[in-house]
Amino acid sequence: MTGLIIPLILIFFSGYVIWRAGDTFLEGSNYIGRNLKDGVKGATINAVASSMPELFIALFFLFYLKDASGFSGGLGTSFGSVLFNSLIIPSVAIIGVLSRSKKKTVTVSKKIILRDGVWLLLVEFVLIYFIQQGTISWIESLMLMLIYVLYLIYLFKTMRGGEGIKYEEPFSDKETVSLMSAFIILDLKRILIGNKPLNIRKAWVVFVISSLVIGFVCYFLVVACEWLGSETYYVPFFGEFEGLGVPILFIAMIFAAIGSSFPDTIISYKDAQNGNYDDAISNAYGSNIFNLCVALGIPLFFFTISYGPIELTPQIISLVSSLSWWFVGLTVFS
Repeated sequence: MTGLIIPLILIFFSGYVIWRAGDTFLEGSNYIGRNLKDGVKGATINAVASSMPELFIALFFLFYLKDASGFSGGLGTSFGSVLFNSLIIPSVAIIGVLSRSKKKTVTVSKKIILRDGVWLLLVEFVLIYFIQQGTISWIESLMLMLIYVLYLIYLFKTMRGGEGIKYEEPFSDKETVSLMSAFIILDLKRILIGNKPLNIRKAWVVFVISSLVIGFVCYFLVVACEWLGSETYYVPFFGEFEGLGVPILFIAMIFAAIGSSFPDTIISYKDAQNGNYDDAISNAYGSNIFNLCVALGIPLFFFTISYGPIELTPQIISLVSSLSWWFVGLTVFS
């Protein structure tokens, strides 16, 4: 039992820090993307900011576990996040709006859903094709990143005609937080710049440092998931413990994905409460596209350049392909 409690506590702590750092991400990204149009900011700035945990997790999985196991961990995290983003985030965003207003319905642009949905389907089909080939090299990872670049180009070319978003400082003067309280609750913005309003330089400082904090914590999240999935594992100074003995793909899909999806949920929830419904939904779709193209593509690129192509076992190919087709269906019907 102790062997399960230790990694679960570490996963909970990592998720909490990711949540707090993700809240800081929201403030920095909102300021940086204040001139972008509604529906574009959610699919770009917000999606990238909230999906940084998946990028770091995939990176650590690959270089910590190596080869097919590391690929399974990173892919499992991305798949779990896609599931979470597709089902949980839209529901949470709608609940957030309805609970704070008299509205009984929430209207989201069909153009936004169709636009991002088509791109997400394209990414999923390409990824299925790559996996079924049985070998992942730097070429496949580069093609995934190229798809995301094309997606960004398309977004910014079609941005004209949308409504701009007015940036509002999230905290009023009456809601100032002491430095000691900021350390206790891990309020990174208050720790870094106090209660001063943001400007472009401070927004980038907040944005970059919070991403580094998330990256640092994601390492421990990966270690905890590896411990939980192992039959036995060793903790320095404490000894050997028993894990679940479950494939890392499933552990990552559940625990790593939930822990890394807090920023997506927070950003979409607050966007919806502020009336930016298109951003709330496009953040979920944009995060899914970023997770599969960039959060997987960048770690795979550096890993395969350093260690050579990843050879997938028939079991992994069969399992991942089945899950991929299931996610295609989820994308179509969501």
